[in-house]
Amino acid sequence: MNPDKFKSVAINIQTYKLLEELSQKKFELPISMSKTVEFFIQRGHKDYKENGKRQSK
Repeated sequence: MNPDKFKSVAINIQTYKLLEELSQKKFELPISMSKTVEFFIQRGHKDYKENGKRQSK
């Protein structure tokens, strides 16, 4: 794998199972777990940039 294009992260088993469920059921068609992670991180980063660093609760 090209280390300039891809990196690995470790997540606990409980989070892995949640990710697996999202990748299979959240979208119209099942997508890969890596694409699921990419989707949610990009969406979260966009929200972060649009709404500032902190959001009031």
